[in-house]
Amino acid sequence: MENINLDEMRAQFAILQNKLQKQEIVSDRLLRETMKAKTNPINFNKRIVYICTGICIALLILLSGDSEPMFSIPFIIFTCLAVLFSAVATHYIHKPVDKLDFMHQDLATVARIMAKFKQQYDNWLRYVTPTFLAIWFPWACIEYAPRFCPAGENPLPYCLPLLIGGLIGLFIGLKSHFRAVNAAKDILNQIEDK
Repeated sequence: MENINLDEMRAQFAILQNKLQKQEIVSDRLLRETMKAKTNPINFNKRIVYICTGICIALLILLSGDSEPMFSIPFIIFTCLAVLFSAVATHYIHKPVDKLDFMHQDLATVARIMAKFKQQYDNWLRYVTPTFLAIWFPWACIEYAPRFCPAGENPLPYCLPLLIGGLIGLFIGLKSHFRAVNAAKDILNQIEDK
């Protein structure tokens, strides 16, 4: 009688252990699928940078083709090089995230790669963006305003279109930046909570 109860308890324990293991597998898979879905804003941001790079370079080439271009050739070359640098840096920062296999790689590797991605994005916003804007915006104003300002007038109001366009671009850029950083944070928080 005791053997029967003991065997029955072992069988029930095995069934319970099997159910718990299946539940853990489902939970792990659900976590990994959620993390994979959270990379959509990151990938969207990368595609936006590539599209903007193409549009920007096309516009700059068109602007430089005029008989009297709106901006000088050195300014256009500098802007094209800066935009290309941004696209290459974006590709470099995103490459490890693109290679991630969320369904099979261990969570420590995923966390390390996402933390590095977030750090590189934060560094870009902290160092590269202000440096570029500190050079580009005054140069654009120096190039643009005197060409359209009538003689004897203050050229500063003629920088207003550049300022408005720059603020719109900065808003869009910051929004997509924080969307990508928040996605990386969410993935890191999910890993931490597990």
